[in-house]
Amino acid sequence: MTDTKIRRPVIGIAPSMKDRFIRMNAAYAESIFAAGGIPVFLPYTTDASRLDEYSALDGFLFAGGVDVDPAHYGETVQFDSVEVDAARDAFEFALWQRVYPGGKPIFGICRGIQFINVALGGTLYQHIPSHSQKEPGSEAPQHVSITPGSRLYRLIGAQAETNTFHHQAIKRPADTLRVTAVSDDGTVEAVETTETGRYLLAVQWHPELLAAHRPEAAALFSDFVGAARESIE
Repeated sequence: MTDTKIRRPVIGIAPSMKDRFIRMNAAYAESIFAAGGIPVFLPYTTDASRLDEYSALDGFLFAGGVDVDPAHYGETVQFDSVEVDAARDAFEFALWQRVYPGGKPIFGICRGIQFINVALGGTLYQHIPSHSQKEPGSEAPQHVSITPGSRLYRLIGAQAETNTFHHQAIKRPADTLRVTAVSDDGTVEAVETTETGRYLLAVQWHPELLAAHRPEAAALFSDFVGAARESIE
């Protein structure tokens, strides 16, 4: 008898690492698993053969962490608050060069939205005030307005209450990205691709810290993992 059960898609997560230890909130992995995927944190590498094997996974989450080096968008560091990690940048840009052309589903969170924008040719504000809440990450004090007709709108509606933990944000969106959510002060809070047939969505907030008790946050992971599942059916 043939087992027709569809396997869980395997989702590669680009993590934070320090001194060869992966340092990530387990909520990323828990949210992916709850949505039906198998999460795998990907250790940094620039080895071509290893990157080729990574790129065979079913979907990719570019997660939170320190800042993208401004050199990648043609600037020098302008604020003491800018913290970069050359090893992470090297890994993520090398991974991106393999993953993006293949069309695998991509989801970005916090640093992830910033990295994706830079990787596609956009720029960032190196420092913005008042976007790092004092409340725990499970609380959502920020109001976000969502663009009608966008994928995000179809998922969670016209408005959302989110958390916020960042000091950088998108300045000039890449040409192939559409801004689909902003906070009350106009800060870009979500983007998605304008390219037909590609799944790419990224948010500035941290839905992994909200997904266990907020359906609209869990919906982001379900949508992403669902797109990865479709790619293997």
